[in-house]
Amino acid sequence: SLLVFLLMMFFGIMGMIAYAKDPVAYDTWMKFAYLSFFDLLLPLGTGWHVVTLILVTALAASSIDSLQNGMTSILSRDLLKVADFFNVSPDIVKWTSRLALIAINIAAIVKSSERYSVLSLFLVADLVCATSVFPVFLGLLDPKKWGVLSPTELGAFLGCISGIVCVLVIGLIIDYDKYSSDPFQYFWLENGDICALCGTETMWTFIITPLVSLVATVIFTFLHVAIRGDIARSPLIAIGAFDDTDDAKVEELADGGKEVEETAA
Repeated sequence: SLLVFLLMMFFGIMGMIAYAKDPVAYDTWMKFAYLSFFDLLLPLGTGWHVVTLILVTALAASSIDSLQNGMTSILSRDLLKVADFFNVSPDIVKWTSRLALIAINIAAIVKSSERYSVLSLFLVADLVCATSVFPVFLGLLDPKKWGVLSPTELGAFLGCISGIVCVLVIGLIIDYDKYSSDPFQYFWLENGDICALCGTETMWTFIITPLVSLVATVIFTFLHVAIRGDIARSPLIAIGAFDDTDDAKVEELADGGKEVEETAA
């Protein structure tokens, strides 16, 4: 916490210095306050630019590394269950998950070369999450205690779909002529603002979408349970590879794969 505090203090002081050097440019939006640190770096020598690039890359790489480890863990867990079901070597699972991660990285690099705005990408990701946040987290509730607030698989799925439909409808209401040919274009939130709190249209989109998703999830879950009874809580699609292998077995398979790797080393 202390290091974060000092880092924020440093960038705050740099912002004040940058503003003091050229207040008119910041007041008239010729320069952006969140880029003020880089305005101070601009007149410095190439060496400082290289050092800053290395530090920024290291900062991004640490986040990417955590994301990649998480994705590998998710893929490996499910693939280990499939491997046990089909009697496949855990070593194959390890390399399959790594190759899948490489493929995802290649796609990410290709998209990054198209130079999308980072703020726009964050807003798109946030809006997609807003369509599904309640169906996902309500799924953590115990159905015996919370009833229809704990969604069935069908209720959660239709709740997510309802959130997406809500975004499309909001886009058509805001500007029918612009989004009628491609309603999904509204996910880019081209409302002339760069954050959810900078414009009423974008802000209301982030307020209404999760609420619609929540209400739809509860309604569809209620209807699903009312029509099918307790069987509505069963998986929609039962896959033997995932049903027959419990978490303890997965850990056993993973340990076995590590032993094979250590023996080969």
